[in-house]
Amino acid sequence: MKETDLPCSRCGTALVERSVPTDQLAIATPVQDRVQVAVCPGCGAHYYPEQTLTMLAAETTHSSTHGNN
Repeated sequence: MKETDLPCSRCGTALVERSVPTDQLAIATPVQDRVQVAVCPGCGAHYYPEQTLTMLAAETTHSSTHGNN
């Protein structure tokens, strides 16, 4: 089951999968790419699929341990 198979927890509307640039995320990240999110067309809520969170967490950890010297 994918996150987009579930309804929005705020309003119950069906979610749609979107690819968004990381600079448009509500969280700061060193990743310069596009990531998959689930978006509610009814209320605008965003949901982050597990694979997106895993990728962002790995890049953030990598960046903080191998950052600027």
